[in-house]
Amino acid sequence: MATFNSTEYANNVATPPAMNDSCDEHGRVRVNSFTYTQSGAGSSGDTVNLCTLPGGNLRIVGLVVTSSAFGASRTLKVGHTAYVNLAKTTVAANSTAFLASTSIATAVTTTTYVTQKLTSREGILVQALIEGGTLPDAATLSGYILYAID
Repeated sequence: MATFNSTEYANNVATPPAMNDSCDEHGRVRVNSFTYTQSGAGSSGDTVNLCTLPGGNLRIVGLVVTSSAFGASRTLKVGHTAYVNLAKTTVAANSTAFLASTSIATAVTTTTYVTQKLTSREGILVQALIEGGTLPDAATLSGYILYAID
C-alpha cells in the first residue's frame, strides 16, 4: 500500500518548506452578498451584475442563489466577466464559472461548491446570465458567494 501527498502537504514537508497561498491554507472565508429585483420586463440573454470579488489570490468556496419563479424554460448561469490575472494576462469571460445552466422556471435555491482558485489584479465581476425567455417584472435573485483570501 502506498501513501501519496497533496501538492499543499508536499509543500509543507519539503526541505526547505514551500509556502502555500493563504487562500489554500489558513485563509479566511469571506462572504459577498447580492440581491436583485427586475424592474420591467427583461430579455433573454440579459445579465445581472451581482458583486465584485477583490483582487489578489482567492479561492471560491461556494455559491448560494435563490430565485423567484422566472417562468417556463428560463435558466440561470453564474460566472464572471473578463479580467486581468496577477500574471497580467487577460482571462476570458466565463458565464458558467460558478454555476452551470440551472432551471429557474419555479422558485429555487441552488447551492454549489466550487473550490476554484482565481487570481486578479483589480477584482472580478460576478454576473448572472438569464436565458430562455424574458425576465418577468419583479423577478428576484439573491444569495452570496463564499471565498477564501488572505
